[in-house]
Amino acid sequence: MPRKLPPLLALRVFECSARHLSFTRAAEELCVTQAAVSHQIRALEEWFGKPLFLRLNRTLRLTEAGEVLASPLTQAFDILAAATAEVSNDDGRQILSVVVLDSFASAWILPRLSNFHERFPDIDLRFLAKPVEEDALAAGDADLEIRYGNGNWPGMHVYEFLKEDVFPVCSPSLLEEEAPPKELANLDRFDLIHDVMSIDWQQFLDNFDIKSVNTRRGFGFNHSHLVMEACIAGNGFALGREALVANALRAGTLVRPFEETMESDQSYYMVCRQEKSDSPEVKAFAYWLMDELEETGLKTISNVT
Repeated sequence: MPRKLPPLLALRVFECSARHLSFTRAAEELCVTQAAVSHQIRALEEWFGKPLFLRLNRTLRLTEAGEVLASPLTQAFDILAAATAEVSNDDGRQILSVVVLDSFASAWILPRLSNFHERFPDIDLRFLAKPVEEDALAAGDADLEIRYGNGNWPGMHVYEFLKEDVFPVCSPSLLEEEAPPKELANLDRFDLIHDVMSIDWQQFLDNFDIKSVNTRRGFGFNHSHLVMEACIAGNGFALGREALVANALRAGTLVRPFEETMESDQSYYMVCRQEKSDSPEVKAFAYWLMDELEETGLKTISNVT
């Protein structure tokens, strides 16, 4: 005999709302709008022909019918989740899909992957390169994303973990070919390399009241790792983002001729869906990355919980 069941999507929304006793928190966990949650709850109540929630002032309570429905649904979804995990990872391994900026991956992730594997041998990382506007997290294509920006991503669990300074850098070979510059105004004798996704030369030099340098000349790239490669190759001065040039400065492939520095108004963030923030794989990656960064003396923000 066919099972008589209400719409499964509405049941999932109800179970989440019942767990939190909040349409707002349910919307955050499910990465949908509060209006969408309310719509699904109304549809489910119409299917049953009775209310499932009491809408009180600033709070929700389950009705008697809602109480009957909530606990078995939570158990059923837990069973489904366990079965799904068993089928998709029958060898006991966990897979974490991470969207990461090319520049950050080149500077920090790839050189240290072996350290992660040694520390967490049962977690397999999958890296994706997708622009923020595609929102791989909301689409379910990724579990975690490393973003660079102002932290304003509503509906997501957002953790700021790294700030950085910006300052001029160049290849040491460039200083061998010409007289080394003694002050920022001497940059008028050199080509400039532009990172179109970060602080530009005009903004940087204006901050130090330098007006004599033509900031329009030189090469430009929309990927920071290409900016650094062009700079290492001796094609001019670039504005080095501290997190991305730290390794090159230690290795001596880049040098920093000036003391002037400017703090970026953007930071690095780990971003994930609310329901993923406490997963063991996400926390493992976060702890590992923070440990790797803190060894360098960068401006890490250590409050991963």
